[in-house]
Amino acid sequence: VKPYGADNFSVTRYHISEAYVDREVDGKQPDARLAAEEERKRLEELHRKAETEKREQLQKAHLRGSHALKKVHLAQDRERLLKELEQMQNMDRMRRRQIVAQMPPQLFVPAYKRMEIKEEWQRELEFAFEDMYSEDRKMKGDLILHFEPQPLPAPSDRSQDNDL
Repeated sequence: VKPYGADNFSVTRYHISEAYVDREVDGKQPDARLAAEEERKRLEELHRKAETEKREQLQKAHLRGSHALKKVHLAQDRERLLKELEQMQNMDRMRRRQIVAQMPPQLFVPAYKRMEIKEEWQRELEFAFEDMYSEDRKMKGDLILHFEPQPLPAPSDRSQDNDL
């Protein structure tokens, strides 16, 4: 066994001047019940805030969903209206084509062309009349030269009244 003496201990020259433990100046200790009650209130407030936040998020999500649904419905209504308008336009186009098909083709002929057609028709009538008149009399050539002047009918009182 090794004997221990005072010479075996080391001595330090550095001394800590400060105390290691501070004494509490205020001797009062906080009440644990009050601290627990405050903590409970704080946790309830946090829980209430979380619920309110969750409710607000659900409301916002509901509003976004209803707005998106309205947009979809509006787009569908617009598409349906466009299809209906296209169908109505096609029906109107068909109706107009039928009306135009039933119209006489003379309506689409320009005015100068109609005048030419009328003049041609008048010439054909005159030639037909001349042919018919000349068949009975066996005349050839210009009919104006072969006409015999006819005396005018006797004037009567009635014809003068009508002429007046």
